[in-house]
Amino acid sequence: MPTIDTKIYLDRAQRYCAAAERCPADVRQLLLRLGATDEQADEVIGKLEQDNYLNEIRYCHAFVHDKVAFQGWGRMKIIMGLRAKRLLDVTINEAIQDIDRTAYAANIRKLIRSKHGQDKQKVMRFLLQRGYTFDDLSQYADYETDD
Repeated sequence: MPTIDTKIYLDRAQRYCAAAERCPADVRQLLLRLGATDEQADEVIGKLEQDNYLNEIRYCHAFVHDKVAFQGWGRMKIIMGLRAKRLLDVTINEAIQDIDRTAYAANIRKLIRSKHGQDKQKVMRFLLQRGYTFDDLSQYADYETDD
């Protein structure tokens, strides 16, 4: 099987990154699926980072914002999602610090209201599955008043 020129992979990866924020793990997965070797993938990812198509910090911030704003995820679920993308803990922690506290608190309250009338234990399990911690619940939610 003939090897494909790295320029073709670079072009494809540039289009992939231009469509949305991507992390290096996503780009590597695409390149390997297209048939690139590990060396070609490393070369393409390096070039993409150099040309600012890929930026882990920017990706982490966008991921955190989107998961809080659109999916209503909690801090722990977001951290696990970013770790699954093989990103550095330092970068993850920096992005987590920038969570919009108002939106975060509103998400918790909205989720609690959506489960109004259910057993407290069931609501707590639900919120923990969404990635919220006990500290989040005590800090942001007026949980005791929502029976």
